[in-house]
Order: sequence, then structure tokens, then C-alpha cells
Amino acid sequence: MDDFAPAAMMRVVHQGLRRQGLALPPAAPSHLGRVALPDKRARLQAVWQAHGPGVIARLGEAVHDLPDDPLLTAFAPARDPFDLLERWQRLERFVHSRHRVEVRATGPAALSLRHLSLRRAEPPTDAEDLLVVGLLLALTQRLGMSGLRARPCGTRSWVFDDGWRATCWPPPLHAWEWEWRGTTRPQAADASHTPLNLLQADPARGWTLARLSQAMGLAPRTLQRRLADQGAHFSGLLVQARLNHSAHHLASGATSLAEVGYLSGFADQPHFTRQFRAHTGLTPAQFRDQFGTGAPGPLSRSASPR
Repeated sequence: MDDFAPAAMMRVVHQGLRRQGLALPPAAPSHLGRVALPDKRARLQAVWQAHGPGVIARLGEAVHDLPDDPLLTAFAPARDPFDLLERWQRLERFVHSRHRVEVRATGPAALSLRHLSLRRAEPPTDAEDLLVVGLLLALTQRLGMSGLRARPCGTRSWVFDDGWRATCWPPPLHAWEWEWRGTTRPQAADASHTPLNLLQADPARGWTLARLSQAMGLAPRTLQRRLADQGAHFSGLLVQARLNHSAHHLASGATSLAEVGYLSGFADQPHFTRQFRAHTGLTPAQFRDQFGTGAPGPLSRSASPR
């Protein structure tokens, strides 16, 4: 599978170091242009040893320099930290990451999170923990959330308070507490938005019927009746939105196939390929080959069977 998530993380690391006037240590020899995971971890650890944890924590601030990075665009529409972390967790599942972020709400504007490994014998390093937490905090800042604070669990001092303030880094660094002011990011209402347009505008969100009806200012049963009157239903409409979104990206850009699948809201790359072929008769790669000279119109086969 396309390893677009590690590649995106390395873009963040490179840009984060440039922001701090530093360079990434030389890479180990690669195979077919790819750097092995142990070598990536070794390079990150080399940065830690040479410059300290503060540099690692600030690498995530590179997101402010990468507004058009295809992967990072999936997090930009998030309404609050809970929504953003849900998108991150879906990314981990999509790429079958060996690491996972577990989140527990501790209040309307507070949470605790843990960065863990699926392989108990191979836990994340402190450098990996701090890189992920720093990136998630930077992405949350980009949402415009104010009063964002974070600290390792079991400590009293906020090492992040609308920016990194740490002078010491008490281990362990895999478990954190967050707080912020405000509960949700303001969302502009637009009466012209149709259900399909709303879904297509942000297919990476974890949509449910309740969330869609809330976005439209309707009761769920009212939305269900309106969709039924049009010969549609929520699940079919969501598939259609994901297919339309992916078809546009396949035809109009060079974004990798796996990245298109994630950005369009599919569970993983095989799921993306199956759904796309079932409704278009073509795999995503075949579709790009045939229609990759411009944006397509709506897909010809309906994803909302009755």
C-alpha cells in the first residue's frame, strides 16, 4: 500500500526543522527510494539527541507552512479537537499504523490521550510520542481554538499554553491532558447547502445521519423523510459523495491513490477500490488513466439504490 502517511509526516519533519534553522540528519541508504521505518526512527532520534525534545515538539508547527498539503487538508474542516482526533484515528486505521492515539473526553473542552503501539514489545519512542502530540496540537491551533493547553499526565505544569513553554520534559511522554476554551468552532450556515453538497465538502468527517441533520438544522427524522421523498437515503448519499469527491481528485490531480481514498472518507484502500469499481466499473487507477485530463462530471451510476 502507498505509504502516504509516513511520507506526509516526513514532509512535516523536514519543514519543521527548516523553520528552526536546522537540517535533517543524512538518511540511511534507501531501497527503491523508500527509507525503512527503523531508519526513520533513527533519524528522529538523532534530532532528539542533537537538539533536544523542544525541537521535536515544535516540528508540528510546520503545518502553518503547508496549508495545501493534500493530507493535512483532511483536518482543516474539523470543528473541535474531538473531531480532529477522530479524523486522526481514522487515518491510523486507514494506513494500518502500528501506533494508535486513544482519546477520552474528560469534559466539554478537555480530554486525555495516549499514544500507544499495537505491538506491546515495541512501544513508541519518546521522540515519536512528542512528534505526534506536537503535530496534533499544531493542527488544533490551526482550527482557531483559543486557550489550548497540554501537559503530560501526572504533572502539574502546562508545558504547552497556546505555544510550547517547556524547559524540562518529564517522562513518560505518551499520555497527555488537554484543555481549551470554547466547545466548537463556529460553522457558517448556508441554506443553499444540499445534503450531498455538505457531504462532498468534507467527506473525511465521520458523518452520521445525526451529524448531517444537525449541520442542516433539521431533526433526523425530518431529513430522512426529505431524502426518502427524493428516492434517496443517508448511506447511499454518503457513498455517492465519497465517489464524487474521489473521482474529482483522481481526474484533476496527481495525489496518490491511497491518499485520495483517505481524503474521500473510505475505510481503507481495498474498501476504496471495491466501492469505486462497483459503481463505475473501473478501478481508481483505471479511472485516472482514462479521465485524468480534467475534472469529471457526476458519476453515471447512482450510489443511492432504492
